[in-house]
Amino acid sequence: MIIVYYLSILLPLLVSSSFDEDLIIERRPHHVDWEDLFMEYNRYSAPNRVKQEINVTIEVISIRNDKILFEMNQDWRDERLRFVGVARVPVPSHILPWYPDTYIRNGWDVVIERQSTELNYDGTFQLKQKYQAAVDMDESTKDLSLVISSYNNYGTDRVHYNLVSTVINVPSHSHLVSKQVARKSDGIHFDDIHITIQSNPINNIISGNSTF
Repeated sequence: MIIVYYLSILLPLLVSSSFDEDLIIERRPHHVDWEDLFMEYNRYSAPNRVKQEINVTIEVISIRNDKILFEMNQDWRDERLRFVGVARVPVPSHILPWYPDTYIRNGWDVVIERQSTELNYDGTFQLKQKYQAAVDMDESTKDLSLVISSYNNYGTDRVHYNLVSTVINVPSHSHLVSKQVARKSDGIHFDDIHITIQSNPINNIISGNSTF
């Protein structure tokens, strides 16, 4: 009888322990709960309402006459969206954070062929875009000019662009020269980046050997 009594006590405990182990949930590494992360988030406000810094890198892929094919990366930090982890994760298409309203100010027939956005655990966004655009060309030197600007300083008083890296590997144009130009329109201050894509005088090939 004593043995039966102790078994009646221990058996439920053993079964309960087994079930508890089965119910342990292991979360996927670097998993982000987007709905929780964006709770009370204001996508119409930039991380810095006074002056939002955007780091820009440009890689020119191809040039044909006045049309250029290039990739532009934009990085900025939004500390409202930090999460626990050590990884950069892709941002789903239905998630809408604040984005800089960057555009090619002197471009026409502008097409964004590819685009992706990733978020680092420290709140740093990386927006990667592949552009095709027609821009201004100096007929005498064959230099091309590219002006990167904010359209309306969306969500902040001022969007400030920092050109941190440029790459070009095109036979007809071998150098990129950049400068920051401040302008004012309708009482709004803009910090534009003016990039001159200089023609290679030794090997000036603009006949269309480079195609998109």
